[in-house]
Amino acid sequence: MRKRNVASITLAVWMLAVSGLMSMLHAPDLRLFIATALVGFFIVVYIFHPMFSKPGYIRNLHRMAAICTVLFGLVIVLRILELIRG
Repeated sequence: MRKRNVASITLAVWMLAVSGLMSMLHAPDLRLFIATALVGFFIVVYIFHPMFSKPGYIRNLHRMAAICTVLFGLVIVLRILELIRG
């Protein structure tokens, strides 16, 4: 099995575990799910990033990480604004 296949399977298992835990705790909050899924994505990217080679899919992975960083920042900003409003 290739490294990128293992990474995608790991991310899918992480997201399923988070959604299962959220459903068991009766906490259906989409922003919380997105935030925890993005944390899992960043961990998977960090763990599976090759040290000495640069395969072609790494460029796309860096673009995806940049987009996920923006989404994570948006979730955090929306959460802070929600806390400020009361």
